[in-house]
Amino acid sequence: MSNDPQQKRQLAKRAQMARYVVSVDRQAKSSFDTREAAEQEARRISEGFPVVTVSVSDSENDSAKTLGPTHAPAEL
Repeated sequence: MSNDPQQKRQLAKRAQMARYVVSVDRQAKSSFDTREAAEQEARRISEGFPVVTVSVSDSENDSAKTLGPTHAPAEL
């Protein structure tokens, strides 16, 4: 992926078109019209990448639900 600032702004704008926005480490990644679809995607990301913080934001109610790591990392 390019480091072009204009391309990043376009991706962020496109991700915020629907009511529910899925963010990974505070960066918008995708948006959905229903809460169920957004939460399903957030769980999929959280399970695949357990270290990141995933949240689902509701743009109409100005609320958010955060999913964090499901377990602490093993000690080295």
